[in-house]
Amino acid sequence: MFDYATAPQIFLRREGIGPLHMAWDTNILVDYLQYGKALWGDESLGIENPEYASQVEAVGRIMDPLFCFWDIRIHLFGEILDDAKRELSIERRSEREHALERFARALMFADWSEESGERGDLESDYPQDSLFAAEELIQPLNATRQSLTAALPNGHDRILVTEAVKRGMHVFLTRDRGILRAAPLADRLGLLILSPVEFLQLFEESGLSALQFPAPDLARISKVIEALGSDW
Repeated sequence: MFDYATAPQIFLRREGIGPLHMAWDTNILVDYLQYGKALWGDESLGIENPEYASQVEAVGRIMDPLFCFWDIRIHLFGEILDDAKRELSIERRSEREHALERFARALMFADWSEESGERGDLESDYPQDSLFAAEELIQPLNATRQSLTAALPNGHDRILVTEAVKRGMHVFLTRDRGILRAAPLADRLGLLILSPVEFLQLFEESGLSALQFPAPDLARISKVIEALGSDW
């Protein structure tokens, strides 16, 4: 659990104690599914572009050690799952779609039924408008939302970020430069839009440390690793 008031760089004006809720963009999910096993195994990624490699490596560091030690809830919205499926190759598509669903449920600590194949509800709402009542005196939240929507790229990106705000996510993780440019507006609505590298830097600057905890949650970690499977 996090004490929100002790890390205002991440939780902004929030108070109270609870998990860190992080939504992933499609590009982060696809990167992790492609390189996740190498990241957990400390293997070479084989990525020639150093900037891209640093972002993928940062995703690995978010998972280990941060996800291992801290109560970080990673949310994959239905729109992201559908978009990720379109990135899959035609070969063995059905098996990979099933693995993708299993991975999403592993992140959300839900039981996956191989027999029923039921997906169920993967996300929960975390309304937060009441936490930002003081800001309404400066600019109504509706006006800020409209400005954010106008600043985002049309289509899928706009839907995802709007959903993250609606659900009260703390962080939206993405490599999309069009989305990242809208970060200042999202901040005013309580949502940090960050690249993986930026999130790591902010987490380190906040003074939070995994060393405060004696051991990781091995059961949770094993489910996430096993869900990657062998067919990516």
